[in-house]
Amino acid sequence: MSLANYINIKSGLQDFFRPYSSTILPTQTSIEKITVTKFGGGMWIVWANLEIIASAQKLERDNVSVELGNIEREIMRMACTFKPGDIQDVDEMQYGGYERIYDNRDWSRTNWASKHFIRIRFYHSNDVIL
Repeated sequence: MSLANYINIKSGLQDFFRPYSSTILPTQTSIEKITVTKFGGGMWIVWANLEIIASAQKLERDNVSVELGNIEREIMRMACTFKPGDIQDVDEMQYGGYERIYDNRDWSRTNWASKHFIRIRFYHSNDVIL
């Protein structure tokens, strides 16, 4: 089986049907207009807050696996070492930490998950083509 059968990375809500999953969900966006004259259509700075939820199903009772920790550290590494140009149109990325999510039913037999908080900045312009 390929790795794609185990790990799913997508935007939207968490996938509870795969053993490992990472989802990106925008939560809050703020827009600041900086000019109305750039290319005749205006230019804005956009700050977007994102929540990345990484989850790993616990397949055996009380058998803590290292996969969730590996996923968490990889998300931290990507956010903390970001350089402008690594992602097209994203100018800045700030890592805001993470928290573990424990299911309140029976945490020792359910999904393990963590929520990471990331803030990105990008520019948007309404180019007018003549």
